[in-house]
This record gives sequence, structure tokens and C-alpha cells, in this order.
Amino acid sequence: MSFQDVVLVRYGEITLKDSWTRQNWERILASNIASSLHSAGVELKVTRGEGRIFVHTSDVRASEIAARVFGVVSTSPARTVASDLLEISQAAVEIALQSMPASFAIRPRRTGVTFSSEQIGRNAGEAVRLATGASVDLDEPELEIFIEARRDKTYIFTRVVKGHGGLPLGSQGKMLVLISGGIDSPVAAWMMMKRGCPVTLLHFDSRPYADAINQSIRCAEVLAEWTSGRKIDFITIPIQRAIEKIQAHYPRATCVLCRRLMYRIATEVMEKEGALGIVTGYSMGQVASQTAENILAEQAAIGVPVFHPLIAMDKSEIMDLARKIGTYEVTEETKSCTAVPNKPMTRAKKDEILRAEDDLGLKNIARALVREMTVTRIGNSDTD
Repeated sequence: MSFQDVVLVRYGEITLKDSWTRQNWERILASNIASSLHSAGVELKVTRGEGRIFVHTSDVRASEIAARVFGVVSTSPARTVASDLLEISQAAVEIALQSMPASFAIRPRRTGVTFSSEQIGRNAGEAVRLATGASVDLDEPELEIFIEARRDKTYIFTRVVKGHGGLPLGSQGKMLVLISGGIDSPVAAWMMMKRGCPVTLLHFDSRPYADAINQSIRCAEVLAEWTSGRKIDFITIPIQRAIEKIQAHYPRATCVLCRRLMYRIATEVMEKEGALGIVTGYSMGQVASQTAENILAEQAAIGVPVFHPLIAMDKSEIMDLARKIGTYEVTEETKSCTAVPNKPMTRAKKDEILRAEDDLGLKNIARALVREMTVTRIGNSDTD
């Protein structure tokens, strides 16, 4: 619609919150939308009211960009007219004349005006029918004209761009995501971002057993495109020497003990980063190490929340989501870790693993390795 002057932004869960939370999250969402659009060079003004965010701009890119912002359910590029039946009908005719459809439907809504939705539909529909000769088809029309009449202004549009929903990024606490360079962990990071959590990414550099640092950095760059201008901290910690020690003493338990080391390190990093939890890309039973018994043994007595947003998803669901996010192509060539034993432990016993952890001194090793961490800021903005 070439005469767009505003984008209507709809949100969902925010409306269910108490007044203070709702207003706070609306402000965060409006700010995130403005940041995303400014980054794309869109000139705009943002206002809020009556369960909508209004992005005042004529830039045709704005609707698609705003729809990528977490918390947005859908957007529509729209034309603004006065809440007057004649002006509404004239605008509907102008829209219909652009495409000259064989059939059409008017989809009216109203609030705070003296006329009814039925009057809007009847007046605008008759005007469009006379101007175009098109027939009315409420079931499968070639053109749908949506009309939202409000107290002072009416918004008319023909498109609804679906968003991703969720909560505004920054409305929840920061999470520390363990990112491996594989398909799953970037999707887990994105899922937590969708729930409002900014993320810091922690990559364990286990070369020569696994070399996925480049893929992990590229995933971080893709994820940064979803942050509404925030940068992402990408942390790298080398763990080769620790893996060698684990292999030498407990070869079958290498994977479980390596994960315990990672959790111990992550717990230390969490405090430095001000994060409130650890996030993994685990999916129940997807690989030998991701069994309920192993997860219990890996996380016993860690003492901080560990989140698994993909735990009930199967591989095809995760891959589909990775494609949508933009990380799948980056990660599909990542090779498996060569430190995995031929017959990895799949039913680890918690008490035995805790004794092995003490025997190896993994807590002290973790503290020492944290001192070797490097931090890279990834993103195109200086926004925190």
C-alpha cells in the first residue's frame, strides 16, 4: 500500500499483566522497535495507546522489520484517516482501485465511535462495489480491507505481517548460554531471547577435539541481528588440558565430567556477567549424553538454575527453527567432538560422578580456567 503513513504493532502477553508491568514492558517494546528501525535507517516516530504501538513512518520496510522484534505478534502498514464514515469509505475505495479485485471483503472493528462495525462494513463495502464492480465474498475474497475505527482516528490496511510473539527483549534477566557451534545451542539462545532474556554466549574451546569457534562466532553475529541494537558478549575459554585429564582418569565418563566442568565454569562466569541462569541446547534423548540420568548427574549440586528450552523438541523441529532464525547454514557443517568415547556413559550414577569430580578437582580447575577467558563484543550498536 503505497500511501502508508503508520504501522500498527500488535502484542499479546503484555496485555495480561498488571498495569505497572504492562506499561513498563510496552515502553521496552516500543524502544526495541525504534532501535531496530533506526538501525535500518528508517525515519519514524513511535506512540502508544489502546493496546497498540503506532510507528509513524512512510517507509515500506518498517512493517517487516518491526515484526522481527520479540514481543510483536503482528504488524500492518496502514493509512490513517479521520473517524468519519465518508472518509473511511473513500480511503477503502482508493485501496481497492489499486488492485481492482474480482472480489473483496471489508473487515471492520470499532471502539469509541458513535457508528457500528456493521455501518462501517455496509458503507465502505457499497462504495468499493460501486467503484470497482467487484463482488463481496466474505469467505475467500481476493482482497481484504481491514478497518479499525477508533475514537479520533481510523486505520485502514490490507496486510497482516506475522511476528514471533514472546516478551520484549530486556524485560527479563540475562542468561548465560553454552554455545557449541552445533545446530541446537543457537536455537536455545534465540528461544530465551524470545522470552525477554538478553544473552551472553559462552564457548568452550576444546581444540583439537572439536573446532567450532568460527561457527559459534558466526552464530553470535546472526543472533545479534535479533537484539534490537544490543551487543552480545561472546566469551571463549580453553578446556583442552582439562579434557585430557578427564580422559586419562575416567574415559567412559568423559562427556558427563566434561559437562560438569562446563557447568562449574559457567557458574563462575555467571557471577561476572550478572546472569541469572545457564542455558543449554539439550533435547531429551537426542544423543547418548542427553539422557535423564546423565542430565541429573551433570547438574547435581551445581547450585544455579539451568534451563533447557529445547528439551521436548525433536531434531526436525529444531532444524526448522534454526533455518528461520538464520543459524542453520552456519552450523550444519560442524563436526562432532572426537573426545567422545566409543561407548559413552548413558546412565551415569550421580554419586559416582560427584566423587570423580572431587577426585579430579574440577572446581579448582574451573576457577583457574575462568582466568583465561576472553570476551568479544558482537553487534553493530553501542546499546547495552
